[in-house]
Amino acid sequence: MHAMDPRVSYPAAVTTDDATLVAQTLAGNDRAFEALYRRHVRYVAGVTYRLLGGDAEVDDVLQKAFLDAAGALAGLRDPAEFRAWLVRIAVRRVYRLLARKRRWRWLQAEMKAVMPPVSDPQTRHRVQELYDALARLPPKLRIPWTLHLVDGETLPEVGRLCDISVATAKRRIADAAARLDRRLHDA
Repeated sequence: MHAMDPRVSYPAAVTTDDATLVAQTLAGNDRAFEALYRRHVRYVAGVTYRLLGGDAEVDDVLQKAFLDAAGALAGLRDPAEFRAWLVRIAVRRVYRLLARKRRWRWLQAEMKAVMPPVSDPQTRHRVQELYDALARLPPKLRIPWTLHLVDGETLPEVGRLCDISVATAKRRIADAAARLDRRLHDA
């Protein structure tokens, strides 16, 4: 690498502002959106991390926030305010995530309240293991499995309720059953 000659005037690096990158993105330049992503991802990740109090779901929130931003970019009123707009999108995603978690905790508490009491401690332990294993399944597997095997819904009805095909419902139920089987037998 050659040393820079102090007698020569070199042009300063050109930094494209957010408004220009937004305009370029809207014109179809994918690299412009990549530049926006690279410029703001660390900041938005930091905000998201602090709001969530940990990093378990930060990547998921970031991915969804940037996808939301890409889809709604044409509606951005002031392209120079891209960062603030993007943070608002991420904050809304965090609100949704926390609300969903709060509803899930409430539902679990309600389920425990209405579960029939089990007199046999061994049976009670196995039931709790099942609920714990179900809680570890992703919703896309847990919901079809529960609808089909606990609530007795038919495969076509599970597909309709989950807005998936019958084949996908069948595949997800089988995947959930295999994962539950592994968890319950390893416990």
